[in-house]
Amino acid sequence: MKSKSVFLLIMVIITFYGYSQEKSRYMGGNVELVEAPNGAIVNKKVLETAPKITYLEPTTEKLADGVWCIGGYSLANSTVIEGDDGLIVYDAGDTKEEAEHIRTAIEKVSSKPIKVIIYSHSHYALGAGALVDNPDDVMVIGHPKLNETVESSLKGGGSPSAIPEVGPLMTSRLLIQFNNFMPVEGPDAALAGKLEVGKPIAFIPANKTVSDGEELEVLGVKLQFFTKYTSDDYNLTVYVPEKGLVMNNFFWPGTPNIYTLRGGVYRDPLIWRDGLKVIRDLQPEILSNTHTRAITGKEEVARRLTGYMDQLTLTYDQTLRGILGGLGPDELRHAIYIPEHMKNIPENAQTYGETVHFPEAIYQYVIGWFDGDVTKLFAIPPTEEAERMVKLIGGQEKVIAEAKQALENNEFAWGAQIIQYAYLLEPTNTEIRSIKAELLRQMGYRTTGSIARAFLLTEALALEGKVNYPKLIPPSAEIIASSPTTFVDYYRVRIDPKKSEETDKVIEFEFTDKGNQSVALHIRKGVVEFIPTPADYYKKTDFTLKLDALTWAALYLNSVTLEEAIKKGKVVIDGDNKVLVSIWNMFDVFEPAKNYTIPPLED
Repeated sequence: MKSKSVFLLIMVIITFYGYSQEKSRYMGGNVELVEAPNGAIVNKKVLETAPKITYLEPTTEKLADGVWCIGGYSLANSTVIEGDDGLIVYDAGDTKEEAEHIRTAIEKVSSKPIKVIIYSHSHYALGAGALVDNPDDVMVIGHPKLNETVESSLKGGGSPSAIPEVGPLMTSRLLIQFNNFMPVEGPDAALAGKLEVGKPIAFIPANKTVSDGEELEVLGVKLQFFTKYTSDDYNLTVYVPEKGLVMNNFFWPGTPNIYTLRGGVYRDPLIWRDGLKVIRDLQPEILSNTHTRAITGKEEVARRLTGYMDQLTLTYDQTLRGILGGLGPDELRHAIYIPEHMKNIPENAQTYGETVHFPEAIYQYVIGWFDGDVTKLFAIPPTEEAERMVKLIGGQEKVIAEAKQALENNEFAWGAQIIQYAYLLEPTNTEIRSIKAELLRQMGYRTTGSIARAFLLTEALALEGKVNYPKLIPPSAEIIASSPTTFVDYYRVRIDPKKSEETDKVIEFEFTDKGNQSVALHIRKGVVEFIPTPADYYKKTDFTLKLDALTWAALYLNSVTLEEAIKKGKVVIDGDNKVLVSIWNMFDVFEPAKNYTIPPLED
């Protein structure tokens, strides 16, 4: 039995590696590069696929009598249904400005007022107030979790994360993913829309939440809602029987993004798959989608929907098959074979996320970081590894020469891997940065995925000193001041354990503009414990800071030091000021622009 098991394992590994024989586009494989209208250099497949799956220009498409899809004004489409004496709108844009454009487009097809707004999920809900004259007169339908999810994201420490304390890092990566640091024109230009930051919003909370399978008649139109299969964004699928219409956020313009490079919570492929199954089993004649172009015709909807769902299923199941076959995450990323008929489904294109990045996320969720390779159990730190590898290769000059040769041979992935050793040792070296930047740039031109393109080209531009993106983007002072006790809790992760290992003190915060609400931090020999009710804590307070919420925001963001705040009378201290300041200096200073960017170029 043992020999049979070993044989099966070997056969699985051979089978998987047989799938990856085609030469990678990043290692000399054939790729046709073309120039987009804005000058961006891009894989030709991207420009061929994009118009098939997205509305590239502002578009109003009539799907049936009294049903329109409005696209091209936002990262999301809006679906409009005409009722007896008003309109139903599914998705409302993500800013006030976007919604104003959508409203103008709607007014061109119907003079009836918008009386019902439905949110597909917790995104694209922030423009709703601009669609109507009086928000109090509109029914707003959403998932039961929608309001708290939107409000939490508006008040949080950054982009949503499984662990909110790391929100500032997630925010930076979110902005990279959505092209915010890339130029508008030229070879390195963005191909997809940029994320609107800081623009006015007009969110109307849902005043009618619905449960799975619930039916409702509004404006003479019968609707059925499905909420069971959802993600952390809380999707709401809507079926309109009399139109044969399904409106949803499960069918995307690109292969289902099981993992996104910005990070985030695990996206369960089975939930996504089962959400698609619900739609398939309704056998719609019209499929209107939050992100991709609408599809009409029962047979065509079924073909595209099934092919899309099957590629998602295949990615998940073949990842598990590979795990059972002994493959680790490094092998799995090269091991998913996609049949040709699935590639022919336009929405399965690798234009947003890419399948190569998904198996590792599933592996990590199921098994964790350890891939079974015991040589990694006590791997030396990256910089020490770089020192030893550069020495082993024959010195920095040979590393640079090998990277240059890889660039010349179009073996960009290998060149990036090898130059990284030199970069870790000399991150300010102009020649090394230039080589690394060009290797990343050439991979960015060749990728079909907008997410990978954004990360690769943003990093290349930063290495050349053309952009400067902070690795951490803190929440605004207003957000911190709106919930000061939350950010006192988050402050604990900045403690330096070396500086604080002999300290055992409790610092209480009393917010004078919040009804003297008090919380505390216990700095206890290298760790910090958040204390929600200091009066009930086992240890007495050693210091009390009396301050308002905006002053706390300034301290949190390090735009003012504690000493300065005390001198200005913004903070009143009970306790020894000098001792407290010395303890305060045990916490990291939050200066993203100085501490967390790519090292500057050499003078």
